[in-house]
Amino acid sequence: MDQEPNNPSIARPIGDLISEALFPPLTESKPTSPAEKLPDKLLERLWLKMTELYGHRWTSSFGASADPASAWASALRGINGRQIAHGLNMLVALTYKWPPSAPEFRGLCLNVQPEAIGLPDIESAFHQALARRYRHLVVKAAAAATGLYDLHRGELTDESLRKRFAFQYLTMARRYANGEPLDAPVVCALEHDLGRSIRELADEFAERKMRERLERQGLVDVTAVQARNQLLDSLRIHREVRAV
Repeated sequence: MDQEPNNPSIARPIGDLISEALFPPLTESKPTSPAEKLPDKLLERLWLKMTELYGHRWTSSFGASADPASAWASALRGINGRQIAHGLNMLVALTYKWPPSAPEFRGLCLNVQPEAIGLPDIESAFHQALARRYRHLVVKAAAAATGLYDLHRGELTDESLRKRFAFQYLTMARRYANGEPLDAPVVCALEHDLGRSIRELADEFAERKMRERLERQGLVDVTAVQARNQLLDSLRIHREVRAV
């Protein structure tokens, strides 16, 4: 499928503008050595931005001021200003209501931004997935990994579904950028999965696959009699209905 053109005239996400304004001197800097901690100035700016985003939720968990000896400074070693700006954009895109852990934020910093590699942004891709009009193979792969049945039934206002798709889409974008196969299974632990047992997740997965199979066979929203008639038609078996 053709890639969606990267139109520079499209308005950029507000998260990009905020992050670039916050980290202007560091976006072109060289990454720190893997053995070093995050530079103090960069850590302070990150703290300021997290406080702006989450307020008391951040300060009550990690403190009101940056601590160079904190786990955050160690966990983010080797991360530069551009990558931190990208991580902040991902927090906005994925609508995190609570601040992430340091390792989780590091993963967001290292994730690939779809627009940077010529892919549609998350919102546009979500629209395509709901409409089942895929303008790029990455969007189609993310839709399949999210669940075609759920997307077919979903709406733009379904925040849980949007988060699930966004996670899959960012994963597929990273694979695409690295030349990795898009059809490999994705292990996810999203908000809606927390606190649920493996059996519950497995049951949900099996039910979703069954619904997708029914949809492919045209058996969604049909009664038992209608399903039976469709089966007979597919087998070219025609029975007369006798009047009582």
